[in-house]
Amino acid sequence: MKYLTGIILLLLMHAASASQCNINGGPWQEVTYDSISVNVPIQAHSGSGRIDLDGYIMKCRFTPNGFPIVYSDFWHTWNNALIPGPKFKNYKMGLRIKGVYYPVEVGPRIHLATIKSNNRQGVDMNTYMYILIQGSPGNPIDIRQGDHLGTMVLKQTNNNPNNPVEPIVRAELYADNNFVVEPSTCTINNNQPIDVNFNQVDRTKIGESVNSTTVRKNIRLNYSCPDPGITMPITITFKGMPASFDSGVLNMSNSNLGTGLMRSGAQVRLESSFRTNIYNSSGGDDVIFALTRRPGSVPATGPFTGSATLVMGVP
Repeated sequence: MKYLTGIILLLLMHAASASQCNINGGPWQEVTYDSISVNVPIQAHSGSGRIDLDGYIMKCRFTPNGFPIVYSDFWHTWNNALIPGPKFKNYKMGLRIKGVYYPVEVGPRIHLATIKSNNRQGVDMNTYMYILIQGSPGNPIDIRQGDHLGTMVLKQTNNNPNNPVEPIVRAELYADNNFVVEPSTCTINNNQPIDVNFNQVDRTKIGESVNSTTVRKNIRLNYSCPDPGITMPITITFKGMPASFDSGVLNMSNSNLGTGLMRSGAQVRLESSFRTNIYNSSGGDDVIFALTRRPGSVPATGPFTGSATLVMGVP
């Protein structure tokens, strides 16, 4: 009886590890216990109202077994075939399968691949997650290496009459790189560069803080969203490289200079936000960019530059 039990266990183990997958030609990983976890390097591509999360190739094949008979595996989607990861929970997602877009909830029996047992190179699954672009405000999605992107729920069938196993396979996708995705198409100043030109500056008028300096530039920020009737609070975040002498102001090419942001008389420190509103899909604010200097320094004469980003989000 122990011998028979051992044979049954061996058969089950063989059936549970009958497939392998790899990413971009890397090592083959066994699909064990009807699941596989893979790290995928993502490139985000925008177009046609969507952002595709692709940039990698996932291939799958039979686990090499040396059987003389050629069988085939058939891979399909299964019920609720995409479960987005936690950072995508507030967005509309879907799967792009062989160039066709299927929104969540992705249904069953969409064919992904036919894999023959004598194919050692593997078959491209050609299946990727995507995000629908939205015409209302939203926060950028900041993905870090190791974040769980989502779960693809797949059905694996075959034409082997001696092994009619039809497992449901969960493919867990994890980010292999850092990237930021901005699904919102709302804009600040129509996405045009904002030129803050201080012109000729008297060095004696550059203060050591945003409150003390008299070298300032007033800029109007205009917000707009393509979806009609949007009325809601938003945030504007000031992002960039901090000056070495003050983490709250922007670094300039002249290391003794920095540029700060002010709104309504208060400083908006670098990597922080101010809260404002959009009414009926538009809004705006007057802000001040203030030039500062390193305490105790006399900045050298000559041109200087710097760059920052203003990011619209939601509280």
